[in-house]
Amino acid sequence: MNWKGKKVLVTGTSGFIGSNLTRKLLTEGADVFGIDNFSYIEEDMAKGKLHDILKQIKIIEGDVAEEETWKPVPGNIEYIFHFAGPSSITLFKENPKKCYAETFLGLKNALEFAKENPDVKKVIYPSTGSLYAGNEFPHNENVYPQPRNSYAVAKMACEGLASSYSDFVKSIGLRIFAGYGPGEEWKKDFGSVLYLFIRDQMNGISPVVWGDGQQTRDFIYIDDLTKIITQAAENDFTGVVNVGTGRATSFSRLLEIINENIKTGKKPTYIPKERNYVDNLKADTEIMKKVFEIEPILPDEGIKKFIEYLNSQK
Repeated sequence: MNWKGKKVLVTGTSGFIGSNLTRKLLTEGADVFGIDNFSYIEEDMAKGKLHDILKQIKIIEGDVAEEETWKPVPGNIEYIFHFAGPSSITLFKENPKKCYAETFLGLKNALEFAKENPDVKKVIYPSTGSLYAGNEFPHNENVYPQPRNSYAVAKMACEGLASSYSDFVKSIGLRIFAGYGPGEEWKKDFGSVLYLFIRDQMNGISPVVWGDGQQTRDFIYIDDLTKIITQAAENDFTGVVNVGTGRATSFSRLLEIINENIKTGKKPTYIPKERNYVDNLKADTEIMKKVFEIEPILPDEGIKKFIEYLNSQK
């Protein structure tokens, strides 16, 4: 799609995914509006590093869960990229009522806005691969998800909510497994485990690993993720789709790759994992590869790029 002049709304503009997506859309000529309350991040750091994009967009400061926040949004928006809200189980544990409200009501307001404004062609929103925490492999879209924490439960509720609007609003929920890359540094302690490992190694601190390090995740680099998000708006696919590489990487292997690039020699500290800890997640990417034109890079390459970026920001 030619994004030049397209009117789009990005919620969570300053967030990890939202900021990278906004930059990509601006580069491609889109007319971007944003909603953000700059929570869950290092606000001063984010605003400093995002100064170039924040001055190019029309920003509405407010909580997406509040209906009042949506009133200034122009009715001629064509695409809504709804990426506002808490993205960490830790945050949900600290304040479950607030986090659930922001997650569920935020999407409800986005869908309601789209329903009331016929110029909106599609709503794109994030779900999570951790929906499959209680499922055996393969983790594909045809199984009934068995979430094991409140964050994943909230995302499952969002998928049901989007489905309930399907007669009025086209939408796609992206079951993102584990995104990582530039922009995580202002998420404080709520970044991906991969980012936290890198940050600790760079600061000469032993990374903390739950369990024995053999647990696995499917890590997808932010540049690939934003490509998928924009393609999700461009194509006709609706419903939900897994977003990952289709490869599982253990935490022990992550630490090996990080040490190959940083060489601090700091050994990890192992602590007992929680009872409902998620051991293994890996995306079945069969549908993803049919829907999107992409071949995601693997962690060996992505971690090197991420570390180079973080070094350049010192």
